[in-house]
Amino acid sequence: MATAHENRNGTELPLGPVTELAIKSSLSPFQILLEHKVTYPPAIIKALGELYLEYNVAFGQLVDSNNEWSTDYQHGLSGPNNSPMNFAVQVDMLGLTPEFILEASDLKPEVIKERIRGMIFEIENSMAMYQFMMRGGGTTHFTDRYLSVLKEVRERHGRPIALLAVTQDKYLGMMAGEFGKQPGETITNEDVLELSGFDRLFSPDEFRTYIAANDGECEYLLYVRSSDPVSRLKDPRVIVDHPLLSDPELRRVIKANAVTFNVDAPGMPFERQINDTKGYMQKMGIAFEIRQESDLYSSSFAAHLSRGGSFAEFTGTKLSDDFRAYLNSRGVDLELAESGEIHLRAKPAKGAFGCYGHISARLCDGKRFRKELRKSIDQRGSYVVQPELETPRVTDPVSAVEYTYIDRVMLGMRNGMPILMGGFRMLLPIDSAEAKSRRIHGNGATLWAEIRS
Repeated sequence: MATAHENRNGTELPLGPVTELAIKSSLSPFQILLEHKVTYPPAIIKALGELYLEYNVAFGQLVDSNNEWSTDYQHGLSGPNNSPMNFAVQVDMLGLTPEFILEASDLKPEVIKERIRGMIFEIENSMAMYQFMMRGGGTTHFTDRYLSVLKEVRERHGRPIALLAVTQDKYLGMMAGEFGKQPGETITNEDVLELSGFDRLFSPDEFRTYIAANDGECEYLLYVRSSDPVSRLKDPRVIVDHPLLSDPELRRVIKANAVTFNVDAPGMPFERQINDTKGYMQKMGIAFEIRQESDLYSSSFAAHLSRGGSFAEFTGTKLSDDFRAYLNSRGVDLELAESGEIHLRAKPAKGAFGCYGHISARLCDGKRFRKELRKSIDQRGSYVVQPELETPRVTDPVSAVEYTYIDRVMLGMRNGMPILMGGFRMLLPIDSAEAKSRRIHGNGATLWAEIRS
C-alpha cells in the first residue's frame, strides 16, 4: 500500500489506476483499485474478532424471542453451550485511516476494540454479492477464506447449502444483481456454485415444489435471503406477499434448516421480529434504542416539549440519564449534546438495511429530526440512535479528486475462531450527491479497494 501523508486538504494518498471489472450482474461494471490494497494488521483483526463474538452473544436473546418451534435454527447453534452462532457477518464501519492502522500496533487491545466499536454503523448476518467479493480484489484472499468457512459448515452437518429467496421480488433481484440473469431465465446449480459458493438457489415456487416432492423434508441447509423488497424499504406501508413465510408448515421447515437467524412470521409482534434487526446494537454499546422520541429526554424536558415548548428555551437537563450514559460511553461532549447541536443518525431497529428509513440531523432540529423521527417510529417501530459518524477523506494526488470512504468487512468462523475473510473499502467523490447527503454506498461513482490481512 502506498504511503499516506498530510497536506492542507487532509490525507493524500495515491490510489493507482482504476480498472473496470465486468461480472455477471445487472450492477456491473464496477470500478476497482487493483493496486490499492488496504491491509489490516493483526491487532485490528483481533479486535474485530472479539466484537464479532460479542455480536453473537447479543444475538442469543433475539433468537430466543423469535423462536416458534423447538427445531428453529437448530443448525445454527454452534456457539458455546449450543448458543446461536452467525457463521459469517458483514461489518459496515468508518474507513480505517492509514494513521489509525499504523498506530494500532502501539495501542492496547482494549483501546483498539473500543475505538472500532465506536466506528461501527451496522453488522449484518446475511451477506450478498458473493461473486463480486470473490473476483473484485483480483486475488484469492477472500475466496479461499470464504469457501473454507462454507466448507466447514457443510462438513459439520454433512449437507449442501442452498440460497433461499423468500419472496419473488427478492429472487428476481438476486438473479439479476448477483447472477446476471434476466426475468424468465434459469440458472444451473453449477453456475450458482461457481458464482456464489453455494450449492443451489431456490425461488419461492421452486422451494414449495421441492418440499412437496420430497415428502416435506429439506436436504439442504438454507442460507435465507429474507430482506424486504426495495419498494417496502422505501415505504413501510407497502404490503409484501409472502408465499413461503405465510405458510406455517413451510416456515417451520425453513427455520428448522436455516443457518441464518432472520426468519419472521408475517404479522409477528415487533418485539419478536429478527429480520434485518439492529436489536444487538444497544447490548453492544453501539447505539441507543428508543420506542418513542421521549426516550431520548428527561421527563421534565419531554413534558416541556409536549406542551409546545421549544428546545432552546428549556434550561434544565434535557436528555434522559440512559441516553446521557450512552453518549458518554461513546466519548460525546455532554454539554454539546444538551445544547441539541449534536448531529445524530436514527435508523429503523428492524426490517431495513442500508440507509433506508434513516434520519440524519441535529437533535434540536424540530422539523428535520424530531418530527421525522416521530413519524418514522409510527410507521416502522423502534429506532436506534447514534452520533453521526464523520467518514474520513483522502485525496488522490494524480487525479486531484477527494474521496470519502467506509470499510465493509467480512468475518467468518473457522475452527471455532473468528477470521477476517476480507472486505472492500468503498470510496465516493466528496462532490457526489450521495456523499453530500451522507449516504456512502455502492453506485456507478464508487471506487472499490480490497481489504485484506
